[in-house]
Amino acid sequence: MDTMPIRIIDKDFNLLAEIDNYESLIFIRRFYKVGEFELHININKAYTDKLIDGNLILLGNKLNKVGIIMHRENTYDQNGEPTDTLLIKGPTLKGLCNRRLIIPINGAYDSYTGSQEAIIKYFVESNCINPTDVSRKIQNLVVAPNLNRGFQDKWRSRYEVLSDKLTEIGEYANLGWDIVLNFNNNKLVFDITQGRDLTADQELLPPVIFSVDFDNLKSRHYIDSSLNHKNVGYCGGRGDDENRLVQQVGEVSGFDRIESFIDCSQAQDITELKTMGHQKLDELKKIKSFEVGIIPYGSFTYELDYDLGDIITAQDRKLGVTMNAKIIELKEIYEVNGFNLEAIFGTNIPNLLDKIKNMAKQQSSTAIIGTGGNTITNIDGGSFV
Repeated sequence: MDTMPIRIIDKDFNLLAEIDNYESLIFIRRFYKVGEFELHININKAYTDKLIDGNLILLGNKLNKVGIIMHRENTYDQNGEPTDTLLIKGPTLKGLCNRRLIIPINGAYDSYTGSQEAIIKYFVESNCINPTDVSRKIQNLVVAPNLNRGFQDKWRSRYEVLSDKLTEIGEYANLGWDIVLNFNNNKLVFDITQGRDLTADQELLPPVIFSVDFDNLKSRHYIDSSLNHKNVGYCGGRGDDENRLVQQVGEVSGFDRIESFIDCSQAQDITELKTMGHQKLDELKKIKSFEVGIIPYGSFTYELDYDLGDIITAQDRKLGVTMNAKIIELKEIYEVNGFNLEAIFGTNIPNLLDKIKNMAKQQSSTAIIGTGGNTITNIDGGSFV
């Protein structure tokens, strides 16, 4: 087996055990979203009593590959009988940001203007590091120094899940984020990640080209979809009916123009209205995604020649596809028969949960304005008239 030892530590960084004889381990790293892991192990093996809620698993000495145990169960066979196999699951360390909402401090919304990196780190600082309510503070979590990556921007939020907002800003700004261990200082460090340009079009770094022709790809699944794509938005601000301020974003014309109404009723002025419109229109961009099985030690070596967040060139001559795309997800699979690696290049494909969340946000923002100022929105997005 191509084993990856896992170390079990507690939230205070104490090493509890090390295991390398599990049945299978799937560890999913995501550039914009929170990753996850799933471990299968026989309960009779040593140290399985340490695989409990709240402890962390660390893959080898990879400080950026850490999971939080949040689920433990005995699996069942085809007859419904319990087996000796334990199923252990949880999010990556980024899942700490699932545990906090963005709480407005002054006024209906919490907003920040600055570089996109500064905005992301502001929301983490305000809700995890130095919140007004000290009970919301996450011990040992720190934010790395701000390098002001990304463009000048403005974002606002109200009782949204912090990780969802970080994903939304990150996808718009093309910035990833992560939380990694720092054993030297016993800290969990939040920082922005960007990746490298390894495409065939540049000459600064050795290019990475994934292609069946180069014997570094196995399975592949390509999606190029504009079914939910919109490229021109009519953004509605404050006001009702003919008195409502509406501004257009997007300049596409003719056959290719696809219009959508975008609710931006929380915008304070025209500048913010257009900014929010562009941000929300970006969520309706075309989907270009290449899901592949990678031969991890073929012509390129995983984590040496390429890694999560890098931009590579993917080719499939049979499908007539050549695309420069960011590696947004990597699934590491450790099993008895060896190590497998699956990747997603390109654009996140919205799942049903993503679509429900977007619908809820639209309904919530509409409720805040209401009719005649008589609607009050509660924390969960419901409304009382």
